[in-house]
Amino acid sequence: MKLTIHLVLIPPPHTPDQHPAPHTVFHYTTGLKLRLIINSGAIQPTTAGVEPHEKPVAWYSTSLHWEPTASKVPIPGMPGQLITAQAQGGLARITIPAGCAPHGFEELPRVAGTSIPVCQGLLLAGFKPGSDPSTWRFTPEPVPTVFFREVEFYAFASDRWLAVDMAELACRN
Repeated sequence: MKLTIHLVLIPPPHTPDQHPAPHTVFHYTTGLKLRLIINSGAIQPTTAGVEPHEKPVAWYSTSLHWEPTASKVPIPGMPGQLITAQAQGGLARITIPAGCAPHGFEELPRVAGTSIPVCQGLLLAGFKPGSDPSTWRFTPEPVPTVFFREVEFYAFASDRWLAVDMAELACRN
């Protein structure tokens, strides 16, 4: 009896050009909104533009870079970020465990009851300033500050995120 062995290459769970599932997600916001978040004790789902039959959700991103839809002016890129930072007390991000925002954009109709036309509008609104909807995550639940792993402000001069001491931040508010 002749035995033939064929080797089959099995790729690793993710290839180098793909990212593994993130362990954290980021809530991108402004300095003024961060103050409201800290004072309320949680990131609250937003009710802005939400139809009566829909559930409000809070938005997050897996991207390490500023989420363009978090800018408060309709100017894409760095100019929009600068104007937003000047008008809103800086750019901030809050890092939380990925499990706190388990839903991807494609689940919005099922989880929040958002209509397909509204979802399409959100996609178009995200593409316009250069957002990547594949990085979007959401939850219909508030995320209390106890889940915050890190709070950071963006430093334009050094082009990096700088951690903020939560106790100091709470004292300032």
